[in-house]
Amino acid sequence: MMLPIAQSEIDDYTSHPGNIPNFHNFNTPQLEPGEGGIFSLEIQNRYIGNITDVSIYAEIYHRADIDDSETLVEINSANRPTITENCWNYKNNEENCSDSPNLESAEFNIEQLLVNQTVQLRFDVNTKEDTKEGTYFVRFSMSYEFNETDRKLQSRGFWNMEQWTNATTNLTEDYPGNINLNLLNVDGIIPDSSFGVKKPIPKWPLYLLITLTIVFAGLSVIFYLEEEETYPELNKWLQKMRGKFNQFWLSFKYRKSS
Repeated sequence: MMLPIAQSEIDDYTSHPGNIPNFHNFNTPQLEPGEGGIFSLEIQNRYIGNITDVSIYAEIYHRADIDDSETLVEINSANRPTITENCWNYKNNEENCSDSPNLESAEFNIEQLLVNQTVQLRFDVNTKEDTKEGTYFVRFSMSYEFNETDRKLQSRGFWNMEQWTNATTNLTEDYPGNINLNLLNVDGIIPDSSFGVKKPIPKWPLYLLITLTIVFAGLSVIFYLEEEETYPELNKWLQKMRGKFNQFWLSFKYRKSS
C-alpha cells in the first residue's frame, strides 16, 4: 500500500514518535535469586498502513544497583539471569513459541501487523541462587518493511552516553522527537525496560520494631497515669509488679553467684 504523500514527508511521518509502533503495557518481573518469571509487553501498529516482515529483538544488556553499574558481559556467566522460551501472539489469538537464540536475548519474527493491530510478546526470565542482585536493563530493536521501505527502531540502550548526547543536543534541524535519527542511523526510538533481582528484606526486624513501639507506648501511658496519681489501683498493681521483679532479680543474682 503506497501512502499519498511525498518521500520526504514519509520519513517525517514514519519516524514521528506518535506514529511509530507503540511499545506499551510492560509487565516486568521482580524476582528473588533462584526464581523465574515472565517479562511481557504489547506492540501496536499505529501507521495508516500495514507493516510486514516484522522482527523484534530483546536483550538484557546492563545491570545496576545502588553501589555500582556494569554491562552484562562484565558479569560472570554463572551469575547472570537468562532468557529461555519466547512467545508471541496477535491479541486474543493462539501463541507461537520458540527457544531463545541465546541466554541473554529473545527474538520474535512476525509476518505482518495490520493497521491498529496489537501483538503480545513474552519471554521467560530465569535466575539462580547465585544470580547477582540488581536492576537488569533490557533493550529492544524492531525492524520491518513499511511502504516498500525497510525501517529500523532501537531503544536507548544501543548507544553510549556520548553518542546519545551528540544526537540530542545542538540540533540545527527540526528532527522527530528532537533526536538526530540520522546520526543514530535509525528510523525511530523505542523504550528500554528493566526487571529486578533482589533478596527480600527480612520482616522480623519490622515486627520487632512494631512490638517494641507498642510496648513502650503502653508503658509511657502507664507511668504517666502513675505520676498523676489518679488511679490508685494502678499504682498498687505497679508496686506489686516492681516487687515481683526485684524478687526475681535478687533470686537470679543469688543463683549466679553460687
